[in-house]
Amino acid sequence: MLRLYIMRHAKSSWAIPGARDFDRELNDRGLQDLEKISKVMINEGVLPDKILCSSAIRTRQTLDAVIDCFDNGPEIVYTERLYSSGLSEYIEIINSTKDAKSLLIIGHNPMCGSLAISLPGSGDSEELEKIAYKYPTATISIIDFNMDDWADVTKASGILKKSVFPSEI
Repeated sequence: MLRLYIMRHAKSSWAIPGARDFDRELNDRGLQDLEKISKVMINEGVLPDKILCSSAIRTRQTLDAVIDCFDNGPEIVYTERLYSSGLSEYIEIINSTKDAKSLLIIGHNPMCGSLAISLPGSGDSEELEKIAYKYPTATISIIDFNMDDWADVTKASGILKKSVFPSEI
C-alpha cells in the first residue's frame, strides 16, 4: 500500500510591488496555522519516506515549520516543477517516485486542491465534498492507494482518508 500526503503551503504575505511571486514569505497567520497542523500531523502519524517540495520560498518555509514532526529522516527533494506545473505534471511527478511507500507533496493551489480531489476514487463523502469546494492554505490531505508502485497511480485510484483545514483545529 502507498500513502500520499498533499499539503498546500501556509498563508503567505501579499507580493511586494516589484518582487517575484516565487519569493513571497509566510505571514504570522501562516506560521500559527502550521503550529496547529503540526500537532495534527503528529497525531495522525504522518511519516513520509520522501518529501517533494516546491522550491518557492513559502513552500520551503512551510516544510521548515513541520520538519520536526518527522523523526524518520525523510529524503527531501526541492523542485520548481511543483511551482508552475499543471495537474497532469503533478501526477507525472508522483508516478516517477521510487523507493518510497509514503510521499509528502508540499505545493501550491490550484494544483494541490485539484490533486486532492482528482486522485481519490472513494473515501469519506463529507471529506470529499469539503475539498471539492476549497483547499485553504496549510491544508493537508491523506490518500491511500491499494498498490505498490507509484507509476500505477491515476486519477480516481486512491482512497481519501482525511483532509484537515487549519480553521477546523
